[in-house]
Amino acid sequence: MNPDYEQQLEGEIDRRLKRLRELQAPATLVSRVMSGIERPVLLPWYRQSWQMWPLPLRAASLLALIAAFGGICFGSWELTQTESFVAATHTLGAWFTSASALFHALSALAGAVLVAVKGLGTGFLIACLLAGAMAYAMCLGLGTVYLRLAWPRR
Repeated sequence: MNPDYEQQLEGEIDRRLKRLRELQAPATLVSRVMSGIERPVLLPWYRQSWQMWPLPLRAASLLALIAAFGGICFGSWELTQTESFVAATHTLGAWFTSASALFHALSALAGAVLVAVKGLGTGFLIACLLAGAMAYAMCLGLGTVYLRLAWPRR
């Protein structure tokens, strides 16, 4: 935009805002704002944020959380050492081995298809692509004609 126009617009807005008179807040607004400010102080400690809790309770909750985290870590470590977990990992390993064999077979098949396509020649591939494009265009055109015949405009 034009910088001169923006400065003129800014000056005009500034002049109009300075001409406005001061607005007085309603008398009930002050009491509502003050009660809103004092309300969080009236909440019990367990309804306030953790930083507002008494220091002994914060320390106790922190120790409880550390103990729970340690227990979860120890329990998960011990779980990995159980026979049922080891059997489950062996079963999953067998599934992934099957999936890996399938992936290798499909990649070998894709390689064979690629070699076969390379052996066909460029001219044959272009002719196949053109035939496919013409078949698509013909299907699209005939579909449009059939739809117009089926639902004519009145």
